[in-house]
Amino acid sequence: MIELLVGPLVRAMSADQVVIWAEFSSPCWVTLQASADDTASENGTQTHSVTTHTVSVGGRHYAAPQLRGLRAATWYSYQLLVQQQKDETPRPTAEALPEDTIANFSCFRTFDGDSEPANSLRIAYGSCRKSGEPEQDALSAFGEWLLHHRQQREEGWPRLLLLIGDQIYADRPPPKLQAAYPSLRDGAQNFSDFATLYAYVWTQDKGVRQALAVIPTFMIFDDHEITNNWNVSPRWRAEMIRQGHEELLIDGLVAYWVYQGWGNSVQDAQTQHSPLLAIMQQAEESGEDGEDVLEQLRACLKQEVYDQIDLPWHYTIASQPPIFVMNARADRSTVFSNDEQAIYATGRIMGQEQMEQVRAWVKEQNMRRTGLSILVSSVPVLLPPVIGLAEYIMGVRLWRHGPAVLRKLGLRLAHLQLRMALKTSFDHWPTFAATWQELMQIVDESQQDFLLLSGDVHFSYAMDGQRPGKSRPHLYQLVCTPLLNKLNKRDTSIIMQQSWIKWLFYGGLLLRVLPMQNAHKQGRIHHDLLLQNTLALVTIHPRGPQEYTVEQVYMGVFDGQMTALAKTMIP
Repeated sequence: MIELLVGPLVRAMSADQVVIWAEFSSPCWVTLQASADDTASENGTQTHSVTTHTVSVGGRHYAAPQLRGLRAATWYSYQLLVQQQKDETPRPTAEALPEDTIANFSCFRTFDGDSEPANSLRIAYGSCRKSGEPEQDALSAFGEWLLHHRQQREEGWPRLLLLIGDQIYADRPPPKLQAAYPSLRDGAQNFSDFATLYAYVWTQDKGVRQALAVIPTFMIFDDHEITNNWNVSPRWRAEMIRQGHEELLIDGLVAYWVYQGWGNSVQDAQTQHSPLLAIMQQAEESGEDGEDVLEQLRACLKQEVYDQIDLPWHYTIASQPPIFVMNARADRSTVFSNDEQAIYATGRIMGQEQMEQVRAWVKEQNMRRTGLSILVSSVPVLLPPVIGLAEYIMGVRLWRHGPAVLRKLGLRLAHLQLRMALKTSFDHWPTFAATWQELMQIVDESQQDFLLLSGDVHFSYAMDGQRPGKSRPHLYQLVCTPLLNKLNKRDTSIIMQQSWIKWLFYGGLLLRVLPMQNAHKQGRIHHDLLLQNTLALVTIHPRGPQEYTVEQVYMGVFDGQMTALAKTMIP
């Protein structure tokens, strides 16, 4: 009997294509069938179907069938059918999980096409879900909310869900898993450990499984998918390898690719250059004769870990307007040598190639006059003013081109800055001076505003950044986090103490904290900060050529039900 172990998850979406991801108990042929939920066809409802073979990775079996030729802005119902051999009759999967963890229904809506009228785009997003915490889970409540509002899905459901980092806490597995798998007490170490964590966090809750089965979900990693403070400093990776953690880094990336990265993009001409995707496609095409590809993925990702190749973890989403999801974790400055000048150099949160792709993409949005460039980063670009200034200072490198005595002093100062940044977990955009300045250049070249969506910091806020003396563009930073986690008392105290300062200038930007209104009564949220489990609904309302209104509603959990807590408006 072939059992569905994880999923189905609705993953990459476009106006005419969809990817559905799932994990099965054994190798099999998987058929994805989808039928439009209307009768627009003269011949009745048309069923779209595609069949593919699972890909085996480390003794586990995955499928990500992709349907093409769908209609834009259309709701579809779908199901997965399986067969052991290709000439058998496909049959529904036998659910291996308890009935109370199974999604009630499976559907998806294709994105609006370019020819569609300008409609509002609603995005759900969040980050940092530490499964096993005693608090109420915003992602679980979201799944129940979707089920309750099923009849209003066209008007009320978001078009996509962004999970912006820390989908698992590989370094801090849930207590239940540690009890069942003693090897996890020190955190995940190999592919099997990471896979066990992903399977657990996506299957043990009915609401979570329901949300992932109906909303196109796009993901990007932060640090806890591998371990805390992954790539936090230029020498971090080399030090971890020296300490014998090469397998953790490689297998953590293998698991990220299989469970998250593989499903982020529809497979077309633009994704054919990915060596990881080529491995998966070759295994699919091999069918029943395909071999386990774990070692192939490891070999490829070992080159990534040793900074010999740059894999394209970033991607775009074909929504209207489109979205660029940046890789702000795996593409950071890396130093394997003892070259002191490399430490002295200004840091990069992403490589030059990725930054050039961001620049080209923003230029394209300006030419298309979309009115808004939407960028996603797991860590915030704009931070509350005092914190942002402190991080910016940690990234400044003094006297690099001065006399020898000053250069030597600057090098010592750089070492001190790196130690302080590591101690205080300063690893957001302002700390990386090189890419910060390049981003400011991109802003200066743009004729339209930016909307930045981020997570990571375990509190929610909204900010506006402007170049002095210019009315446009604006950088609007929206942060919603965590889905399930909380700040410790020390960090909470620091966050609240600095929150009195709402305006500040640093790094060429004039920054201000935006008001956060209470959703239930008149007045603002205390200090314009939320420190609780939340998931955000961002709605972009077009008002004309390059004109829009952005509304963010922070959704929390009260008595087990998802409810609006606060909101921020960007006129």
